Amino acid sequence: MVGEGPFLWLSPSAPPAGFRRLLHGGMCLSVVLFVRRGKRILLGRYADDPAWEVLAGLDPEWRRLHGRGWTIPATQVKFGEEILTMRGMRYTEPRVETDYYEPARSPGQMHLDVWFIVDAVPPRGAEAPTPAWYAELAWKDPRTMQASEYARSHEDVVARWMQRRALRSGSPT
Repeated sequence: MVGEGPFLWLSPSAPPAGFRRLLHGGMCLSVVLFVRRGKRILLGRYADDPAWEVLAGLDPEWRRLHGRGWTIPATQVKFGEEILTMRGMRYTEPRVETDYYEPARSPGQMHLDVWFIVDAVPPRGAEAPTPAWYAELAWKDPRTMQASEYARSHEDVVARWMQRRALRSGSPT
């Protein structure tokens, strides 16, 4: 239908293939940071800290709802990386992935996620200090985790990341 995509051109005067209004199920543009140490990645559990409103737009209800599971350090697209306080990391170029699905919170409506996925490696021996806005940070092997251990559907993002890594290396995850 005219004015409903598929190109991300958000404007009342977008061309026919651009969006003139948001999808009914919403859209998220996120930067996802996979901090790696060997086969493990750094995951966190949200603290019920108001800093999340500035860091990722998460209100108290979202923080409490998703604070029970593990999440990848991620934020809505904004200037600067503020989720972690680790210095000296080496970063890859961002890779863009998308997902278009019907979210459980909006039955009958479609949601678009656009992820800018970045791999990062901390300096050898560097510890990951836990910022106040996290209840916990931990190094986890995503190959041994159950989907139910994640929050905010991050199991889907991790699965996509692992699949791409396996394709690049030519070996199973």
